[in-house]
Amino acid sequence: MAALACDIVTPAKRLFSSEAYMVIVPGVEGEMGFLPGHAPTVSVLADGVVRLKNEDGSNPRAFALQGGYVEVTGEKVIILADRAVAVEDIDVQAVRDQLAELQNEAAGKHEAELAKTMLPADIAWCNVRIKAAEA
Repeated sequence: MAALACDIVTPAKRLFSSEAYMVIVPGVEGEMGFLPGHAPTVSVLADGVVRLKNEDGSNPRAFALQGGYVEVTGEKVIILADRAVAVEDIDVQAVRDQLAELQNEAAGKHEAELAKTMLPADIAWCNVRIKAAEA
């Protein structure tokens, strides 16, 4: 079976490094799927879920991610994400609690003040993780 080497890297660490038959990523213009032998590509990623599949469909892996880039060669997919987490590691209730706190904090700020903080990105990250875990 031909396979792609796949690395998922965040500023904090290498989150994943293994092989997959197919890698599906959230692109800014829609989902993109990569198989072995894919033409070289570099693209911007949207917030969403990366899915890795084996040729027979067994042991699919999924990772929630926020922003970043994907680079593809014929043999390798490198995902450089601003934030990423394995879907199975998401504690939905803890993320919901964090989201509520962030929304309360954001509610007390004016729009111009809010734009100078990380609150909008943190709220979006909570929503991505919840959606990924509930899919």
